[in-house]
Amino acid sequence: MFGDILSISRLRMGTDGNGISTLVVFFDCPLHCKYCINDFCHKPQKPFVGVQHAAFTPQELIEILRKDDIYYLMSGGGIAFGGGEPLLQSKYIHKVCTLADKRWAKRIETSLNVPWDNIKPVLYDMDEWIIDIKDINNDIYKNYTGKDNKNMIKNLLKLRNKISSDKIHIRIPRIVGYNSEYDIEKSIQWVRDNIGVEPEVFSYIKAINR
Repeated sequence: MFGDILSISRLRMGTDGNGISTLVVFFDCPLHCKYCINDFCHKPQKPFVGVQHAAFTPQELIEILRKDDIYYLMSGGGIAFGGGEPLLQSKYIHKVCTLADKRWAKRIETSLNVPWDNIKPVLYDMDEWIIDIKDINNDIYKNYTGKDNKNMIKNLLKLRNKISSDKIHIRIPRIVGYNSEYDIEKSIQWVRDNIGVEPEVFSYIKAINR
């Protein structure tokens, strides 16, 4: 079993939950967000002339992660799985979690817009689910990502019933040209009413025109 990994970013602080973490970024994503900072994760291997996907076994990845063990334990950090969409490789991630030190925090950064079967392998592995829901308005969501949000909402409601709410961290972005403050407030209220957590609101930076 190998993970199709785009990058491994070590010694990250305050960007992937509490403490010092290593972010493992995976290839591929079902969404095509207009301002995606990792849009090249969609590209097939052929255009990456001279650049190989990093194919690590779970044990090989664990050996890399162990280099920063002392930082995780001192700060309450650990592993963050991102992408792309990490849940597309959830069976691999589950294996990594079974090998990891139980004291390391395990977090996943996801759109949650995948089949439920991709969520099940890691359902109880994660200490924190960091979920970027884009916008609860389906028209806004589809205009921005190229896909509707019905599956994401269904998964989010199901997840709410499977794990403790203190493990769910929902992020709602201000997306220039796509959602307004009124839209954001509607998303915030939906999350409060249906998930029972207080979401984080942040701003996307419009870096490119696509």
